[in-house]
Amino acid sequence: MAFGAIESLWGGHFAWIAVWLALVALWDLRTGRIPNAFTFPVLLAGLAWQTWSHGLVGFGDAALGVLLGFLVLGWMYALGHLGGGDVKFLMALGAWGGSIFALKVALLSILLGGVLAAVVLAFQGKLGDVLLRIFRFLRSAWIAQLALEFPQVDRSRTVPFGLPIAVAAAWILLSDPLASWILGGHG
Repeated sequence: MAFGAIESLWGGHFAWIAVWLALVALWDLRTGRIPNAFTFPVLLAGLAWQTWSHGLVGFGDAALGVLLGFLVLGWMYALGHLGGGDVKFLMALGAWGGSIFALKVALLSILLGGVLAAVVLAFQGKLGDVLLRIFRFLRSAWIAQLALEFPQVDRSRTVPFGLPIAVAAAWILLSDPLASWILGGHG
């Protein structure tokens, strides 16, 4: 995490961030949405904090974290695979933690979300159907003679993505598993 932001989070801010992560995840599990009231104030506070703590460089990294959060998850929202609250949740985390933190949280949350979705679909007996749809899409994308088959999203089968985002953020703040994995245990 750039510019000592992790020290800033641990230095008195981690407790409220942990409560916020839990609140957002539980709200998303209960209602299936993440309200703007949970994301925009935190996003703005993150930009202000990074600017106050690190000047224009901090603001730049926080703004880049917001942009990366939007870009990494925004396309999934555009395709109907995620809700807008999930994207704004990652953007708010990017404002607090900066660009590298936003990318780490995004990657780990996608991995955790995929595992969670596979487990839920397996318990529902629908994993085979989803994997077949993904296979058909990949096959149609690879073979030029086939019409492109986009897998249709069944909104009744969605898993709230706020939980994997919150777990990924907390996990990275506490142990940074991606640095260890990517750097072969030297992170």
